[in-house]
Amino acid sequence: MRLNRREMVAGVAGTALVAAAAATPLVTGSGGGADAHAAHGLAGGEGGEGDGDAAEYVETYQGRTIRVLPEAAGGGVLIDDRPLHLMKFGDDAYLSSMCHYEMAPSPLHAARRAVEELRGAALLPAAHGSHGTHVMVV
Repeated sequence: MRLNRREMVAGVAGTALVAAAAATPLVTGSGGGADAHAAHGLAGGEGGEGDGDAAEYVETYQGRTIRVLPEAAGGGVLIDDRPLHLMKFGDDAYLSSMCHYEMAPSPLHAARRAVEELRGAALLPAAHGSHGTHVMVV
């Protein structure tokens, strides 16, 4: 059987769509449980789905304390009790003041990446209206 271009493109597009749908849980990490909540920066209960009133999530990463605050408390991320400025995009991607060119899938991942960028330096508060330095060597 011989395929024309339209049938070939439709077949390839359909295959790509099915493959993308199958890979979505692997990429987003959705699978329930406490590990999935931690991967998304949430601290859900013991058994499954988060309820929006989750407690804050705290972890130590490379010697720094990362706190992801729940939405009920206004949300936000703190590194060593200093706020990390995050921008949330509509497609569940986050951009931090430390990593201007790299989107993170969750606030927790953005905070971990910021800790890596800090390399031991202290996080300074965001200076609104100016492009100042974001780190200070202590």
